[in-house]
Amino acid sequence: MINKKLIKTLGPVFGIMTFMLASGITYTSAFADDTIAATAPATATTTSASATYTNNTATPLKDYSIAINKSSEENGIKVTVNSALATKHNLRVTLKIEGITDPKAIQHNNSLFEVSYGDKDYGFGSSSSSQYPDDKTMFLTLEKNNYEGEYPESGNLRVDVVLSNYKVNIGMDIPVDFTNSINKVFTKNISGTIPELNYALKQLDSDSMGTTISYTEPKQNEADIDNNNDFWDSQILLKVDNNFYKLGSKGDSIGDDGTIIGHYTSKLPVYDTVKNGKDISVIPILYKVSMDDSDMISDSSNKNITNDSANNLSYEKEFSSSSGLKGTIYNVERNDNSVKVYCKGQSELESLIIASNISLNYNHVKGQKYTTIYNYNKFANFYKDPKDSLGYIVEFDNVEKDKAAALNISYMLKEISTYKMSDEIKISN
Repeated sequence: MINKKLIKTLGPVFGIMTFMLASGITYTSAFADDTIAATAPATATTTSASATYTNNTATPLKDYSIAINKSSEENGIKVTVNSALATKHNLRVTLKIEGITDPKAIQHNNSLFEVSYGDKDYGFGSSSSSQYPDDKTMFLTLEKNNYEGEYPESGNLRVDVVLSNYKVNIGMDIPVDFTNSINKVFTKNISGTIPELNYALKQLDSDSMGTTISYTEPKQNEADIDNNNDFWDSQILLKVDNNFYKLGSKGDSIGDDGTIIGHYTSKLPVYDTVKNGKDISVIPILYKVSMDDSDMISDSSNKNITNDSANNLSYEKEFSSSSGLKGTIYNVERNDNSVKVYCKGQSELESLIIASNISLNYNHVKGQKYTTIYNYNKFANFYKDPKDSLGYIVEFDNVEKDKAAALNISYMLKEISTYKMSDEIKISN
């Protein structure tokens, strides 16, 4: 959650529609008692970032992006707009830049990438991600959130690329038609609160780019702000049938009356999954700790790393803490471009929290010219292990085959006793 004291300062920054690439160009009780009641065993169907697995057979999810493939060239640099995708409140554009001789020259604040679309593109927030297939080519994905406005079904997409080191200033106006993707939206009003945070959940929106849950919070005084900031690492899980998805905070804005308006988002699940879901609910996981205390927890965290040579992965196989945490990663499967992590704790609550706090990252290779970032943690989902009463399976997709990687467990789990579950909020479908 963004510190409310900073909102007025950060607000204009979030409104900027320009992507300035920083160094590295990286692209951020629910049940009756404290032990979560056992859920029904998961079926053989689970959903990942790019495929639905049914009996171990992958079926690709539908991609609503439109192919563009329009290029412009200046001073030996070729910029191609490969594809684009828009929903009512989100925009994604993929670019290919060829002819660069030093990628580091555009990894800092001397390069600008701007996309805009429609008359109500207020661009609340933006992010970027990149890949380097070779020394002279960069693939760049630009994404924007536009909560205060709506993108039109069709119109002109504007793309501007400025590479000052190469004396490149390219602008392209591209006619687009996003009718298909913009109309793929599932909306459901929510009547529920998270009293510990003073949140009133308002609406669930799911489209072809992910799912958003919006909430409001009353106008606050300084004491309320400081108290709520201690919940900065709290999470919201969305449960659709047997699958769980972790939603991250996209920050807050302040309405004219002082009411705080916020959003939690995730790349998964997408429209088709939510629309066809039979059992949908929101599960808040609350974790109250001050920023100072979190620094102390981080400094005191020790890891006992297991190197799994068969899967080219490293991770903590067993982990514990003085606060009562005792968890284990009891199995790992790596097949082609997916990694499945089997984990559990001493109770349903602990197991669920562990599953929602595991991420994957590629290892840095000494001497490697360009660092490769795993950008798909935002697509991870998890579900019950039908063969273990406490086990959960966390699934990561689009993992480069055979690339050395590490599984990371949030150091905040060391203080497992400070976690609690707020009431589960059912959403009828």
